[in-house]
Amino acid sequence: MKKLAVYLGLLVSLLSCIWVFQNLDWKALWRALSEVHPFWLLVTVIVFYAGIYVRALRWSLLFPEDKPVASNHLFKPIMVGFAFNNVLPSGRVGEFMRAIYVGKKEKTGVPIAFGTIVTERVFDGVTLIALFIVSMAFIPPIDPGMSVEFGGFVIRGSMLAPLIQKVVVGSIIMICGLGLLMFRKLRIKLLKFVRKIPISESMHQSIEDGLEGIVRGFQAIKQPRRFLWITFYSVLTWVINAIAAQTLGWGFDGITMTLMQAIALVVIESLAVMIPAAPGYWGIYEAGMIFGFAVLNLHPSREVALAYALVMHLIFFLPTTVLGLWYAGAASLKTPSDKTMESIEHGVAK
Repeated sequence: MKKLAVYLGLLVSLLSCIWVFQNLDWKALWRALSEVHPFWLLVTVIVFYAGIYVRALRWSLLFPEDKPVASNHLFKPIMVGFAFNNVLPSGRVGEFMRAIYVGKKEKTGVPIAFGTIVTERVFDGVTLIALFIVSMAFIPPIDPGMSVEFGGFVIRGSMLAPLIQKVVVGSIIMICGLGLLMFRKLRIKLLKFVRKIPISESMHQSIEDGLEGIVRGFQAIKQPRRFLWITFYSVLTWVINAIAAQTLGWGFDGITMTLMQAIALVVIESLAVMIPAAPGYWGIYEAGMIFGFAVLNLHPSREVALAYALVMHLIFFLPTTVLGLWYAGAASLKTPSDKTMESIEHGVAK
């Protein structure tokens, strides 16, 4: 099953690359790449990696008070996690490497460290949903005449507008649902409902463990003040990513991007890389960015959109991969086996 997922990811990346590079004006692409303003390129790099530091600040608040970890000790494991997600076919390995690094260096225990990462992902998901809702309220309406063709299928603006409205409503319901999970009686009723769904026992257990993990993650943050700071840093992390997207746009001729459009672009890109793909998200990252440019009407040229995507992808990919692998090597970390990862997850689920 895992091999099938790897092959599926490779196929998705291959098809995405074919779509991205077909019927391309290579001269226009090279011209767009060569005209990127170096000042804004440097600003984007600084802003993007400042966001990783803010991510470290937030992560430090997710550890139990009796097992604190300083934020300046968490930059390296974050880079290690990014690096292994960039080079290995399973996007999950990086999260385990982060937990193993912290568990080894800080003596917190790997399951505790991994539990904080699970909680972090919940905050990221809720924050992205909230920012998507806010950005949709402020960006211009999607042009009904807009169209994006993919493999013979044509996605039109007239199709997307009602779909986005439904997604916004669904997102609001999802956030409310997460809040209701905090109530034990409602959670028990939900688990009973899940038990009635005709799926395998392993899938039942995975869903139950996931729900319990979300609840435990939120309940572990007992101080309201700490919860507010974590929420603040979660929003700030993604807003900084959006600012990085905006500043890079300033480095290209003809790209006009408001902060709300940048937030929407980051959300679209984040959704795109959730699709199974090759290591480093190659192909699917560029396809998601080109789609985002078309939907948000950021630039009429496909070549400029691709140039922007390639530059942003390299800003994220190269430094994190090089530094992350260096940090992992210096710490003598080894890639965990499937059995080790299962035992870590089981330790968190207890």
